[in-house]
Formats: sequence, C-alpha cells, structure tokens
Amino acid sequence: MARLSIERRLLITTVCLFVVIGSVLAVTVRAYARRAADEAFDRVLTASALAIADTVGIEEGAVTVDIPYSAFAILGTSRLNRVFYRVTAPDGSLVTGSPILGLDIPLANEETLHLHDAVYRGDAVRIASVQRYRADTVTGTGGWIGVMVAETREARRELAGQLTFNAMLPAVTIALLAGGLILVSVRSAFSPLRLIESNLRARRPSDLSRIDREVPVEVSALVSALNEFMDRLGSVLDGVKRVTADAAHQLRTPLAAIQAQAEVGLEEAEDPQTRRRLSRIHHNAREAGLLANMLLSEATTLHRLETQEREIVDFGDAIRNALQMLRAESAYTSQMYSLTLATHDAPVPVEAEPVVLREMVRNVIENAFIHAAGPTTVQLEAVDGSATLKVMDRGPGIPDAEKGKIFQRFVRGGARQPGSGLGLAIAKDVVVAFGGRISVADRVGGGLVVEVVLPMIAGGQDKDV
Repeated sequence: MARLSIERRLLITTVCLFVVIGSVLAVTVRAYARRAADEAFDRVLTASALAIADTVGIEEGAVTVDIPYSAFAILGTSRLNRVFYRVTAPDGSLVTGSPILGLDIPLANEETLHLHDAVYRGDAVRIASVQRYRADTVTGTGGWIGVMVAETREARRELAGQLTFNAMLPAVTIALLAGGLILVSVRSAFSPLRLIESNLRARRPSDLSRIDREVPVEVSALVSALNEFMDRLGSVLDGVKRVTADAAHQLRTPLAAIQAQAEVGLEEAEDPQTRRRLSRIHHNAREAGLLANMLLSEATTLHRLETQEREIVDFGDAIRNALQMLRAESAYTSQMYSLTLATHDAPVPVEAEPVVLREMVRNVIENAFIHAAGPTTVQLEAVDGSATLKVMDRGPGIPDAEKGKIFQRFVRGGARQPGSGLGLAIAKDVVVAFGGRISVADRVGGGLVVEVVLPMIAGGQDKDV
C-alpha cells in the first residue's frame, strides 16, 4: 500500500471536509428554496381562493358564485402550472369545478383558510381550501359553502431550483477559490522541506556541512536536529580519517624497514628454507606497505574533496605528475621502462582538485602495474567535450563475472591476487565526485582497459591523439 505524504493527506482531508459541508449546505439550501417557493405561490393561491370565496352566496335556495377573472389571472402568470377549483354547496353537492378535487380532504365548518398537499389525477398539487357561511336572502336559511383552488407544482419546483442554483453558485465559487488558496498555502508551507530535500540531494556524499537556510519556526527544530546529527557524524568520520591516516603514516616507515631488511636477508641467506621465509616476509611487508599507502591516499583524497575548491586543471599535467611520483618508487622501475604515454600537446582542461586528480590517475596506473607485468599504455583523448583517460595493460584480465565488483572496497580479482583492493574504489569515488564515469573492459589481444571519462571545460580542444 502506497504511503500518502502529509501534504496529500491534508489536501484529501480538506476535500472531504468541503464535500461534507457542501452536501449539508446543498440540502439546507434546497429545503429553504422549497419553503420560499411554497410561501410565494401559497400567497397567490390563497388570494385566489379568498377572491372566489368572497363572491359566493345563496339565492332562493341555490348557491351562486361569480368567479372573478383576477382569481385565475394571477395563477395563470406561470405557463407551467395547471389550475383546478371546486365549489360545493352546504349539503356537499358540487356547484362548479372539478367533481373529484380534494375529495379526501375533510372540511371544517369555519372560515379559516387551510393549505393541503394532495394528488390530483396523478399529479402533485397544492390545495387552498376555505369555507364561507352564507344565508338565503329569501328564506333566511344558511349553510357553509366550500371553495377549493389547486395548482400543480411545476412552477414551484422551477423556482426552487433557480433559488437553489443562485444560492449555491456563490458558495461553490467561494469553495473553489478557498480550495485553491488552501492548495497554494499547503504547498507553500511544505516548500521549506522541499528546499532542504533538494539541498541534501545536491550535496556530494562527503559533504556534511550544516544546513544554512531560513526556515519557519515549525521546521527549525528539524533543521537543528539534522545539523547536530551531521556535526556528530562529521566529527566521527573526521576522527576515523585521522586515525586511519595517522596509522597508515606511522606504519609506512617500519614496513619499509622490514621490507629493506628482508631484501638484505635474501641477498645474504644461503639456506633455501630461510630464503623462503624471508621471501614471504618481504612479500607481506610490501603488501602491507601498499595498503598503508592506499589508506593514506584515501584519507588525503577524501579530505581534499571536502575542503578544497575545484579549479581548472590540465588533465595531461595530472597524468605526468602521477607518473613522476611512480618513477620515484623503485618497486615500479621495470614497468616504467615499458610504459607508453600518448597525450595531447594542447591542454585538456577539466574542473577538478589538482592533488585529488593526480592521486586518482596514480591509483589507476598503479593498479595496472600491480596486476600486469607486461607493457602498459596510458592514453589521453579529448573528443566531443569529454576527456578520456585509458590505462591499458597486458595482464591476465578479469572474468566478466568479476568486472562489476572491482570498484568495491577491498575487492580484488582473486584471493591470491596482489594489491589492497582500494585503488579502483578510490578512483571511482573521485571520478563520480568530478561528474565523470569509470569503467573496465577487455583489451584486444589480452589484458584490461580502465577508462576514465571527465567532462571538459568549454573551450578545451577536441583533438584526437
């Protein structure tokens, strides 16, 4: 089940509240509109009944009635309504009008006017009934003469509908405007959270600086808690980096001494078993020294990524500086003699931190030196706005199943493979931080190709090597 955001929950709750209020309002307005329509038409209906009642009389034992034109002229103003009437004598006999109108309505011998709802020939009608006592002008005897006037409800329903529509139209308009304002207000209220989210997503993985934005009071507690958490996390990570760097730095000297002593021992030892032991000591010291160098390189790289500003750097210079550092290490003397370098004569500008870029190149080339004893080719190309570094060796290569794992920390091509398992992992972190990508592929004829692609700065020359 998908989780709803707070914003959506508020909007759904608001819509439901508007629907409930609107339904209650519509029912109430409809009821008042019907009542108002009934009151308006009832006045006309009662006026018509009273006008007829005022004309009835008894002469020589017969009931006389003179229905005025105005009595029905008023009712006839609506083209929708149909009008019916009935006048009865004191004995209940029909004098004029419809013989079946209001037969189910009892008549009280009083002059009070009454209104009734009834059905006449299948149509709902409203009936006004009134009685008048009249005496015979000749004999003096008298009785109650009944008058009923009825009209159908079409005009009442039309008027009620118009009143309902006229009353609900402003309410619906106001509701839509209020809904729009509520939507804008809710989105505006949550915009600080979106700004914080975009700020955090746009950061580099190593950026743990404080969130420095003006936020509402309700969000300030969250921002304060995030800042405190990032401060604590940054302190812990800084401590770990310092310990790692210090440990790696302190280990380099004794490991170099052990390696040197093992080399001296190998030259002087004559016993085969002793030479094997010294050879293992020399190998392990070299591996430990390599790991210490990598840990120190990682600490330096991450620190400079976090603290140093980026600048425009010549990718070719970074490659040459990395090779100069490798030449200073006696362990790679033979590989340096078999290395082929192909770079641009013109600068290849990229946006990076110079020391970090140099360390990244050094790690990639050193990885080739460690795993491949054969010749190595370092090639730099600038094509279509991208600077591409290719480090190609003639080593044993990597199985396809292992290619996706070699950029993970402490992962090597096999348990017996040399190296620390950190070089390519550090290189990937740097390349991603500089907005590029890194990949590996098999080299034609055997070996491995490590390809690093970084975006060039506009104005860089796009010329193939």
